[in-house]
Amino acid sequence: MGSKKVKISASKRSTHLRGKKNVAPGQSKKKAAAKQGAKGKLLDKKSNKAQVNGPGKKSKGKKKQHKHMGMPEIHGEVSSDVDDVMDMIDEDDMTYLAKNFNRKEVNGVASNAKVGGKRKNLLENDIDSHEKRFREDYEGTRAITGKIRDLLPIKTKQGFIPQSMVVTEEDEKKPLNGEEEDEPEEEDSEVNDSDEEIIRDQGDDDVQVKKEDTAVSVADLLIHREQEVQKQKFRIGIICSGILERPEERIKNFTSLFDLMTRVTKAGSLNLVSIRKVALLSALEVFKDIIPEYKLGHVETETVKLKKDTLIRVTFENVLLQQYKKYLQILEKITMTLSKKKPAGQGPVTAVQISLGEVATNCLCELVLAHPNFNFSPNIGQTLVYLSNSRFPQIREKVNQCFRTIFKTDKRLDLTLHIIRRINHLVKTKQNNVYPEVLTSLTSLYIKDINLDAEKEKEIKEKKLEAKKSRVMNLSKRERKRQKKMKELEKELLETKAEENKESRQHKLTEITKLIFNIYFRILKNDPNSKLLATTLEGLAKFAHVINLEFFSDLVNVLNSIMETVELDYREQLHCIQTVFVMLSGQGEVLNIDPIRFYNHLYRNLLIVHAGKNHGDFLIILKTLTEVLVKRRKDVTYQRLLAFTKRIMTASLQVLHNGSLGCICVAKNMLQLTSKAVDVLLDTETFVGSGRYDPELPDPEYCNANCTLLYEVSALMRHYHPVCVKMARHLAAGAPISGEGSLSVDVAKLNPEELFEQFDSTTMAFNPAIPPPRIKDPKNAKGTFIFSDDALKAECSSALRNPVKPSASGHIVDFWSSLCKRKLQDK
Repeated sequence: MGSKKVKISASKRSTHLRGKKNVAPGQSKKKAAAKQGAKGKLLDKKSNKAQVNGPGKKSKGKKKQHKHMGMPEIHGEVSSDVDDVMDMIDEDDMTYLAKNFNRKEVNGVASNAKVGGKRKNLLENDIDSHEKRFREDYEGTRAITGKIRDLLPIKTKQGFIPQSMVVTEEDEKKPLNGEEEDEPEEEDSEVNDSDEEIIRDQGDDDVQVKKEDTAVSVADLLIHREQEVQKQKFRIGIICSGILERPEERIKNFTSLFDLMTRVTKAGSLNLVSIRKVALLSALEVFKDIIPEYKLGHVETETVKLKKDTLIRVTFENVLLQQYKKYLQILEKITMTLSKKKPAGQGPVTAVQISLGEVATNCLCELVLAHPNFNFSPNIGQTLVYLSNSRFPQIREKVNQCFRTIFKTDKRLDLTLHIIRRINHLVKTKQNNVYPEVLTSLTSLYIKDINLDAEKEKEIKEKKLEAKKSRVMNLSKRERKRQKKMKELEKELLETKAEENKESRQHKLTEITKLIFNIYFRILKNDPNSKLLATTLEGLAKFAHVINLEFFSDLVNVLNSIMETVELDYREQLHCIQTVFVMLSGQGEVLNIDPIRFYNHLYRNLLIVHAGKNHGDFLIILKTLTEVLVKRRKDVTYQRLLAFTKRIMTASLQVLHNGSLGCICVAKNMLQLTSKAVDVLLDTETFVGSGRYDPELPDPEYCNANCTLLYEVSALMRHYHPVCVKMARHLAAGAPISGEGSLSVDVAKLNPEELFEQFDSTTMAFNPAIPPPRIKDPKNAKGTFIFSDDALKAECSSALRNPVKPSASGHIVDFWSSLCKRKLQDK
C-alpha cells in the first residue's frame, strides 16, 4: 500500500511532540510508536461504538454513566480530550486513516452492533478495560515497582492534566541518550525538528525543544578558534586600510573597531583576547598616521558659517577628536584594572587582564611619544603617572622608560611640567608611599645653569627699567616713533625664527627645578627611612649644582645625620657623599664648611665596589673622586691626598679593565695637577717621614700613606687590556705630557668617566676589538728546534751544512747513525 504524507496542524504538532517527550527513558522508539498506535485504535473503537449505538440507545449511555460515577471528573476530562482529538482531524485525513486501520476489526464491531449478542458484550468489556486501566494510571492504584517521575502536564481547553511515569532501577542505569537507533516511521517524516535546540511560538502553545549533548574534541575547538581569529584579523585589516585610504570619508569606521576592543560586543557575543589586542594595536597605528603634529581646536559648525572645503575639514577634525577620545577612554578603562585599589565586587587580577593592561599601557606610551603636542596629551600623562605606581613591575618599567624619553626630547617643556606636577601631587597624597620608579625618571632631566633666584633679579631689573622709562618719556616724538618700529621688527624677527621664547622656556625650567627639590626635601625631612631615599639622594647628587646657597648648610647637616643614624647601603652613602662635594665644589666654595666626615666615609667605601654585580656603581666613585681630588685639590691635605691615591690604585686591581682605566686616569691627574707632590709614591729609594702604612685604618689622615709605594703599577703593566698597559707605563714614567712615555691624543683627552663608559664591555663588545688569529699554511710553516745540549746543536748544524752523499749503491746513509758514529769517534 502506498504511503501518503499527512498535513498536521499546529495544535496536532504540539500534541505529537508532547507524546514523543513522554516516552520513558527505557523504552525504545518502536515501543513508543506501538503505544501511540494503540491509543489511536482505542479512539477509533470508541467512535465506532458511538456510531453503532446511535442516538436512540440512551439507556446504555446512562448505564455507562452510572458505572463511572466513582470518578466523574477524570472520565469527563478523558471524554473531552477524545472530542478535542477528533475535532483536530480533517475529513480527508479521517477517510485515509479509516482505510489504513484494521478493517476486519471495524467490520466486526459493526456486525456485532447489528446482530447483538456475545461479541457486542466483549467489545464493551474491552473498551471498559482500556478506560479502567487509563483511570488507574492517574489514580496510582496499579502496583508500582519503581520510582515515580513527574512529567510536563498536558494543556487542554479545560486546564492542565498532570502526568507522571514509573522509572525502574534498570531504566535509571541506562543513559538518557542510549536508545536504540530505529528507522523513523513515515508519519513522522515531516516532524523531524525534535533534536534541534530551538524555540517556536505556535499559537497558544510554546514548545521548547532541547538539543542532545554532543562531545566536541579539543582539536575541533582549536580549529574553530583559529578560524575565528583569522576571520576577525581580516576584518580588522579591511577596516584599518579603508580608514588610511580615505580618512575624511571613513573616519566613523572606528566604531566597528572599538566594538572588537570590548569584552562583549553590541550583538552580545564575546571577543577573544587575541582579537582585542590586535584591535588595540591596529587602532594605535592608524591614529599615529592620521593625527597631525599640532593641536586641533573644536569648532561649532552650526553657529559659524564656513566655506565648503573648510566645513569638510573642520567636520573631519571634530569627528577625529571624538573617535580619539573614545579610544583613550577604552585604554583607560582597561588599564584601571591594574590599579592598586580593586573595584568593589571584583576578585584578584587575572593573567588575561594583566596582558591586556600591558598592551593598553604600551598604546598610551606610544601615542604620547609620537604626538606629545596633540590634544589630550596631558590626560595621557596623568594616566601614566598613576600607572607608574602600579604593583606590576613590567608596567612601571614601561612607563618609566616613556617618561625618560619625554624628558629628554620635550623642547617646549609643557608636557614635562604637567607630568612633574602630577608626580609631586601623587607623592604628596600617598605620603611618600610609592614605588621608586615614580622618581627615578626625574634624573633624565637636563637642568643646567638654572638660577632659582631669577624672581628677585627680575624685580631689581624692573626697578631699573622704570627709571629708564622716566628718561624715555622725555624723548622727542620722532625718537619714540622710531623706537616703536624697532620693537615691532624685533617681534616679527622672533616669529620668523620659529623659536620658543627663551624667557618662557627658562621660566618653565625653573618651575620644574622647584618642584623636583620640593619632592626631594619633603622626603629628607619627613621620611628619611623611606625606600625612596636612595632615589632622592641620587637626584640630589645630580642637581646639587643648582641648589640655592641658603640651603647648603642645612642640607649638609641633614645628610650627615642620615649617614650616622640611618643604616644606609653603600650606594646611598656614595650618593650622600657625592651630593655634598658637588655642592661644595660650586657655589659652596664661599662657605666655611669642613667636610672631613665625608672624606672618611668616602675612604671607607672605596674598596666595597669590585668586579662583581656592583661594578656599575664604580662610576659614582669616579665622579666623586673628580670632585674631591681635582676640583677641591687645594682644600685637601698632603697626607689625605697620598692616602686617596694609594687607595685608588689598590681598588684598580679588583675591578674590570674600564674601572682600572678610570683609577689610573685619576692618579695621572693627581701627578699632573699637584706639582709632583705624589711622586714620592713612585720613588723606591726615598721615604718621607717614619712609620708604617696601615691600609685598614679608616682615617686617611693618619694611615701613613707616605711610607708606601704604588706597587700596583707593576701589576697593571702586565694587564690583559692593551690600553691599561699603556696607561700603567705612562704612570710609571711620571705621567709626562709629551715625549717618551706620553699617551696618544685620543686617550689623553678623556676624563675618568669617559674612559669608564667608552671601554665598558657589558654589551659584550671589547674595545679595542680583538684581532682574529692568523691563518698559517702548515706546509710552509717553519718550526723551531730545541736542543738539550750545545754540543748536540753544533753537530746537527754541521751535519745540515754538509749533507751526506749517497753511497755507491744509491742509498742515503742514515743521518742519525752517522751522527752516532761521530760521537763515538770524539769519545
